[in-house]
Amino acid sequence: MLNTTNILALVGGGKNPKFSINKIIIWDDQPAKNRDNIIGELRFNSQILNVKIKMDRLIGVCQTKIYIFNLNTLETIDMFETFDNINGIVGFSPGELISVLAFPYESKGKVKMINFNSLAQPPIIPAHESKIACLCVNRNGTLLATASDKGTLIRIFAVKDGTLLTELRRGTKNTEINCIVFDEFNKYVGAASGMGTVHIFSIVSTMKNYYDENYYSDQIDDEPKNQKSVFTKFNFLQKLNNSYLNSEWSFSKLRLQEHKSIITFLYNNTLCAITSEAKGYLTNFDPKKPGDCDKVKEFYLYDTSNKKHK
Repeated sequence: MLNTTNILALVGGGKNPKFSINKIIIWDDQPAKNRDNIIGELRFNSQILNVKIKMDRLIGVCQTKIYIFNLNTLETIDMFETFDNINGIVGFSPGELISVLAFPYESKGKVKMINFNSLAQPPIIPAHESKIACLCVNRNGTLLATASDKGTLIRIFAVKDGTLLTELRRGTKNTEINCIVFDEFNKYVGAASGMGTVHIFSIVSTMKNYYDENYYSDQIDDEPKNQKSVFTKFNFLQKLNNSYLNSEWSFSKLRLQEHKSIITFLYNNTLCAITSEAKGYLTNFDPKKPGDCDKVKEFYLYDTSNKKHK
């Protein structure tokens, strides 16, 4: 969907798709009188796995290529080869002023970024040793979050120069990271895992240390503290330069019944999760009280099995 307009980008899917799986349909949901809903089409040689639209750009993601189009003319601006990207992984900053695109590059674990607002381009980042499984660019295009197919670590990088700012540990067992999000003010990072858990981390200290000591200084007093490994309680272990011991764990967690979800931060420390079974959860987290979140509301996007809405 193009911002909050009536313009949509549609791709066929499911058992009986209305549209082709290798075609992007530009759809006007409120067309002028006597005009068709379809206002444009883009055809590809392979299946479309993901689409992003914003301002005057449209991004089409295939398994080994990513295409950039002018949304107004539908002309191709650029095309890049990518590493095997069967899940259509791509990140596009949602803010209106800055547009930064990120995607898995030609070799395993590397991420390429494109800043559409600058001639000086960000560096290619060797983010992980294994395949990229999930990534996200924050609203104003300054931060990149990545996770590999191991799903144990989330790494936060500065877009401008590729500096690794911090590592956040989801857990010790390998699992899929389905979704990573930043909140609007770059205070929190959320990660939804294939184990049915949503982890919430604080990055206020990271932002303050990287940019300047006054960054969010008015909010530092209320800054939540990420958890540390229980082994840090043993003094003899603290002398070891071990990434596991020094890693930061989420300060708050939401446990879901379903294993796959997408998430987003809302207002006043509220998070929304939508699962693969079309069930939604709203939860509040308290920055001063680490631990499990309280579910304040559960609902269904649609009812296909006579389940009652809550």
